[in-house]
Amino acid sequence: MKINCSLEEFVTTQSYISRRDLLDFLKKGQVVVNDKPVSSLKELIHSKQDAVVVNGEVIQYQFSYVYYRFFKPKGVLSTMEDPKGRRCVGDYIRQLGMPLFPVGRLDKDTTGLMIITNDGELSHRLMHPSFECEKVYHVTLDKRVSKQTIQRLKAGFFLDDGPIFFTTVSFLSDQELILTLNEGRNRLIRRSFEHFNVRVVQLKRLQIAMIDLKGLSRGDLIPFSAKEKTSLFDSLDIVR
Repeated sequence: MKINCSLEEFVTTQSYISRRDLLDFLKKGQVVVNDKPVSSLKELIHSKQDAVVVNGEVIQYQFSYVYYRFFKPKGVLSTMEDPKGRRCVGDYIRQLGMPLFPVGRLDKDTTGLMIITNDGELSHRLMHPSFECEKVYHVTLDKRVSKQTIQRLKAGFFLDDGPIFFTTVSFLSDQELILTLNEGRNRLIRRSFEHFNVRVVQLKRLQIAMIDLKGLSRGDLIPFSAKEKTSLFDSLDIVR
């Protein structure tokens, strides 16, 4: 945890208060720093000296930044909780007893790698298209795709929500491919193949930037090694 950081970063990394709830408390005048009401998420906080109170709750420095690899099983939602009581990533995260969150999402039927952290800057750099962070997927299809379709996947095409292209497309078999892309729009791979009248039968994320699934079984939630953390930060130009 940085000594000086924004109010948003401090509260969301040191408590279970979400950004949305924090904004609501700010609007209601329920956020106080050193006995003075504040109104901005960007208010600068000294994490080890300032007294921060949100909605009557004292927020104290407790947690450094932490990073986990998670192998999401099929059928698990990529949310912290679900009003219908379905299994979700939050069920696994809460076992750690720290205010962490998943970076991005995988749809319910997609398996594979997710990164769990309390580092908002890392999350932003992994997910924002401007940083072009590559994600690698293993895709199983219901039928063989044509060479023309593969060429379109590489060259680029348009979906309803904008253009898309895959940076690499390679075959494992007639109906299995490894794909790389640097975007994270909702159901992007499934919708891309539906565009060409091909259905994705199985989808598994293998890698995010320098981090992969090696050594993980479904449901595993394992801390980054020092080497993984250094490699990832170097690839994203993050200084800690």
